[in-house]
Amino acid sequence: MFNSLFKKLNTGQDQDNNKPKEVATSVIFLYIGFILSMITDWLDGITAVPFIIVFIVISLVITAVSAGKKWARILIFLFVIFNLLSFGFNIVQLLNHSVKEKFTNLVMVLYSMEIIIELIALRLLFSKPANGWFNEQREATT
Repeated sequence: MFNSLFKKLNTGQDQDNNKPKEVATSVIFLYIGFILSMITDWLDGITAVPFIIVFIVISLVITAVSAGKKWARILIFLFVIFNLLSFGFNIVQLLNHSVKEKFTNLVMVLYSMEIIIELIALRLLFSKPANGWFNEQREATT
């Protein structure tokens, strides 16, 4: 599994559908950010049902991005913007000492790493080669 993943990264394109290296790398970053998000949610005390629902929805959206679906790329953009706003809101609450729940240092570090990784993934998803590929994918389906 990892061997084929690294081959796709090193060659710059996915053999199945000529996926640019930027999109393949972005999908990897999205999965890493997603794993960090699930860890921080678990550490923050999320219950089982929301955890499973979030896991399924985000997994399906990232898979759709990897398949070249433009709607999924826009949805990821909205998720990341919402996450960034939520992070900013949490920071403001922490600085004002008005937090009802106490965020641990580990949760905040993981949350910060998640935001940075997601922003890098977004940058790659909206790069020129990625834009061209997503447009080609859309034209191929119509």
